[in-house]
Amino acid sequence: MFLRSVILSFALMFAVASPAPVRADDAAVRAELVAQWRKMFEARDLAFSAVVSSTDKKGRVTRSDMRVNWPNRFHMKSAESEFIIIGDNTWMKPEGQGWMKFPMSMKKVIDQYTPEVMKASMDGMTNVRFVGDEDVNGVACKVYSYDFDVKVMGFRSQGTSTVYLNKDSGYPVRVESEGEAMGQRSKTVVDYTYDPNIRVAAPN
Repeated sequence: MFLRSVILSFALMFAVASPAPVRADDAAVRAELVAQWRKMFEARDLAFSAVVSSTDKKGRVTRSDMRVNWPNRFHMKSAESEFIIIGDNTWMKPEGQGWMKFPMSMKKVIDQYTPEVMKASMDGMTNVRFVGDEDVNGVACKVYSYDFDVKVMGFRSQGTSTVYLNKDSGYPVRVESEGEAMGQRSKTVVDYTYDPNIRVAAPN
């Protein structure tokens, strides 16, 4: 359950498409969206938090909170467990227990989101469209929607995402994804907050 929640959280947090045929009729919109995504993925000193809320087909809601020093430091906490990934090292804190070194490195999860991999995958987004302008959490955003088909550590996730990008910074403010991953259908909403004071460190 822990490994599954980790994979799903990362897949839906940065849900972009795997390579697929490019549609000429949305080429301009795709180029605009890809340019904004690349700005985030190429950043080397970006710090943010993300609240991930997922609703399954039975209406059950799960939440996880993530703090990130992009691109290689992640601290995620859910009701079941907590974990920290820093490069090759992974620590886990099961509910009611102390921190322990996780026997499996989760670096492969992070490697799915290197700028090189993301650039290749973004070129394959399908049915990309510009939805319009909207305020989200008090931030003026440009709204895009697209279909995705992504693999993380061999697990496939596919569906549709709507992304709300800050008009000024270009960074995502919210991503809403609906689809199926690892045999489970769900709707996930990720809200981002950017804070240069966030620091992810190894547990004591």
